Amino acid sequence: METRSRIARYGNSLTVRIPVAVARELDLRAGDTVLLRTVAEGVFIERSKQGRLATRLATVTVAEAEIGTGHAVGAEVFE
Repeated sequence: METRSRIARYGNSLTVRIPVAVARELDLRAGDTVLLRTVAEGVFIERSKQGRLATRLATVTVAEAEIGTGHAVGAEVFE
């Protein structure tokens, strides 16, 4: 897909708006991290190889304790 976008100022930085069609095609969302790399023709934007779940799980420092559900009442089986 090829499209045009305009450069804007955001504080002391410059930004490029990513059209919604491109964002949907690449499954990009606000807050996602991308890799910017300069190439001979300009700038290459690459989606992070690490998924959103992996990013969130990386922030976990202490494992959660198990939660007891009590004794079985019906035919349910927990393994």
